[in-house]
Amino acid sequence: MSKLMRALVGIPAAVVLISAGTTVAASAATGKPSGPPPSGFGVTCVSTTGAKACFGEAADKVWVKDTKANGDSAVGTIYNTDSGPDWYRECFNTRGEAGGWVMCDFDVPENREGLLWAVNKPWVGNEKSVKIWTTLI
Repeated sequence: MSKLMRALVGIPAAVVLISAGTTVAASAATGKPSGPPPSGFGVTCVSTTGAKACFGEAADKVWVKDTKANGDSAVGTIYNTDSGPDWYRECFNTRGEAGGWVMCDFDVPENREGLLWAVNKPWVGNEKSVKIWTTLI
């Protein structure tokens, strides 16, 4: 078996073994068209070149806006940074700059510290984060 073939077979197997011992509550969704997020207390926003994301702590909602007509999607990601069980949620805006805001309605663990990320061109593009807190309401 060639080195390339062994690598191609071995990498997925290693990923399965590594991830087998971890439990992460994850959810990803393509956002539904919406208006902008409400302003005021309990709504946190973050922007980077090409994307803006907001999190409403009382509603467990994430809003995402693509702010640059470049053919790339925008995503808003929230995840925990405390010592409790790991979780994260991703909301994708695939509608482009002219598509306006999208919103994803998630159920997230309450009373948890986390981060909200705004990302242009998911996984490889511009990104910026801000601290958030999930609350009981």
